[in-house]
Amino acid sequence: MSSKALNRRRFLTTTAGLAGGAFTFPNLLLHGQNSASKKLNIAVIGALGKGQSDTQAIALDHNIVALVDVDKKRVEEAAAKHAKYFTDAGQTAPSTAPKLYQDFRKMLDENHKDIDGVIISTPDHTHFVAAMWALGYGKHVCVQKPLCNTIWEVRELHKAAKAAGVVTQMGNQGRTMEGQRLAKEWIEQGAIGTLKGINLWTNRPIWPQGPLKKVAAAAPAELDWDLWLSSEASEPYFEFDIPTGQSNKRGKSVHPFNWRGWWQFGSGALGDMGCHIMDATFSILGQAIPVKIEVESGEVSEHCAPTWSSLKYHFAPGKNNPEPLVVSWQDGVKDGQANKPAKPEMMADLSEEGWKKASSGMIFQGTEAVVYEGDAYCASPSIYPSAKFMDTKKAMAAGTLKKTEARSPKPNNPQGEWAHCIVNGGTPSSNFDYSCPLTEFVLLGNLAIRSGKTVQWDKEAMKVTNDEGANKYIKRASYRDGWLKAKA
Repeated sequence: MSSKALNRRRFLTTTAGLAGGAFTFPNLLLHGQNSASKKLNIAVIGALGKGQSDTQAIALDHNIVALVDVDKKRVEEAAAKHAKYFTDAGQTAPSTAPKLYQDFRKMLDENHKDIDGVIISTPDHTHFVAAMWALGYGKHVCVQKPLCNTIWEVRELHKAAKAAGVVTQMGNQGRTMEGQRLAKEWIEQGAIGTLKGINLWTNRPIWPQGPLKKVAAAAPAELDWDLWLSSEASEPYFEFDIPTGQSNKRGKSVHPFNWRGWWQFGSGALGDMGCHIMDATFSILGQAIPVKIEVESGEVSEHCAPTWSSLKYHFAPGKNNPEPLVVSWQDGVKDGQANKPAKPEMMADLSEEGWKKASSGMIFQGTEAVVYEGDAYCASPSIYPSAKFMDTKKAMAAGTLKKTEARSPKPNNPQGEWAHCIVNGGTPSSNFDYSCPLTEFVLLGNLAIRSGKTVQWDKEAMKVTNDEGANKYIKRASYRDGWLKAKA
């Protein structure tokens, strides 16, 4: 069977049986070509690690024409893995290999006429500048979560994407899955009574955080440290001392993994997992933004996020919460124990072993039952007590509880969904109209953590109203010249 026929079968399989709120595909075919044969030319910035899996998500259906990584060794490894992926899939690798670069600006300047879209899978601090550079050339963009690590960047990115008129997506795969949609349908149609509260948690950070200290060191020969810093102020390469009690199996350098805990480069536990774990909540609450955030946490340093935090996001009444509602977030290890909520009484028939294994998860507390998912993506939610879940399944089978949410044509594949919409038309599940405010919801937690105080948020004015000092964390202090936008 031809690859074209296989792709058609894959599409029909993933879209068959969609119910209510159908995922729409208007006739907006790219360049006027037939969608069945159109292959996009995609560039990937941040080529190894997450970038590698993001590339593989669409590599068999589209052309990967450029790979970028500031680490020469990593970009070469990514190219080798890209070629091997075709062999492993039983296909012949493309005759033209991707062009390799260390500087995404040079890649776009030289190749922008041959590129349809850009996937960005770098450390958080480079998401904004890389996406803005691509948007400057009018390219479709798919950006890993979180979209940015400051709220000002999120707002500016959203405006730039709308002005460019391109197809956008954030790489939070849960948004493409069936489970998140089921959870919303159950809650909206009264399967758990009235929604009263939400608990979210994660075992992150799984990298060093807290009061870390920079120690000057020699940069690896294959790494262009100046490019790694991108728009951040120039500074010598460094490693860091690991505090007593924190283990680290991935070295003492921020590159390539330990950058998440540093405010200038990452976004802590919230940045790593918030756009996953908070996603279903954001959808169920009607994409609302909290009005107040309370905070407790471990020690917060000038440079780094704490080893644990507990937040309370306060929401005004909405469609699915007739009364004001609190979303509780917990992360890390506190006093030697996982910082997570107590198991609700309604979940008595979930074993203690099962509860212990839920290192990340969510609970939607209703007056009659709870929706529970012991995973970050809301892929397979359940209802407790179990008898209530059986009643819900029967209602779904009988059609009295209906599927009303649009389903994704590419479940568990946000990059594939993005590419599909570029070619066929339609709107990706986590397009920037959705994912920019979701990212703002997440980053408001870091705003509270860094301020160390309860913050009251004015969404329209984009400012904290009760603590002027907290507003300095809304935007980076400065950007290096030559990084903010592409050459027109």
